Amino acid sequence: MSEHDHGRAQLSARDVTIRQGGARTITAEAVTIRQGGAASVQAKDVEITQGGVVFARADEVEVTAGGVGIALAGAIEIEQSAAQFVAARESVKMDQSAAAVVVTGQARVRDSVIGVIFGSHVEGDNNRVLFGPTAALAFGAGFGVALTLARLVLNSRRR
Repeated sequence: MSEHDHGRAQLSARDVTIRQGGARTITAEAVTIRQGGAASVQAKDVEITQGGVVFARADEVEVTAGGVGIALAGAIEIEQSAAQFVAARESVKMDQSAAAVVVTGQARVRDSVIGVIFGSHVEGDNNRVLFGPTAALAFGAGFGVALTLARLVLNSRRR
C-alpha cells in the first residue's frame, strides 16, 4: 500500500491512500482519500471520506461527507455529500446528499436534493428533485427560444 501525506503531482500504484494531502492525478486499483483531495482519479474502487475529487472514473465510487465534481462509474454511493454530475451504468445510491445532475439505470435516493435526474428506475423517500426529464427538456427548449429571441432583438438594434 502506498500512503502519502503531502501533495504530489501524479501517483500511480496498485493501492493509493491519501490522508490530509492531495494529488493532481491518481491511477490505481484502489484509491482511498481521507481529508484530502485530488484533481483526477482513475481506479477500480474509489473511496472518499471528508475529502474531494474533481473528476473520478471507476467501477465503484463511494463518497462520505465529501464532494465530487464529476463521477463516472458502474455504481456510485453518496452519503452526506455533494456532487455536480453523477453518471452510473448500474446504480446510484444517495443518502442526505445533493447532486446537480444524476444519470443512471437505477437510483435509490433518501433525504436528498437533485437538480435533474435521468433514470429508468428511481425510488426514494423525502427527496426534492428540481427538474424531472420532461421538465428539464421543456426548460431547455424554452431557454433556447428565449436566448434566440434576445439575440435577434440585440442584433436588430445594432443595425
